[in-house]
Amino acid sequence: MLPAMPAAGRTALVARGESAGHARGVLEVLRTEPFDVLRCYLDDDGTFPNNSDYPVLFCRAVWHSRSRQEGEAAMIANGWTRPWAWGVFPFHHYHSNAWEALLCVAGDAEVQLGGPAGAVVAPPR
Repeated sequence: MLPAMPAAGRTALVARGESAGHARGVLEVLRTEPFDVLRCYLDDDGTFPNNSDYPVLFCRAVWHSRSRQEGEAAMIANGWTRPWAWGVFPFHHYHSNAWEALLCVAGDAEVQLGGPAGAVVAPPR
């Protein structure tokens, strides 16, 4: 398991509607201590076959003051394949038969989940 780190910063959340008991395309705060955990349910939009039963989980501010090498070791130790570094694809894509884990160890990023109409997530600076 990745180590718990203190929360830092908050993201404004905007509702985009609900279906099947869960808000869709919305970042919902599940907990804030010892770090933020948010979830987002995404529906199939006809182009991107999002899985509406399993949410995207977003854990914020869990890796402060740690190196890229430590991040790579933690990902491998938790069963993820050898990671690649230095960016996220600048185009929309999906994985039809795989899970994905992203770890930001330095800098900042803005990631859109679920296709062109999906939620935009940005870690705090």
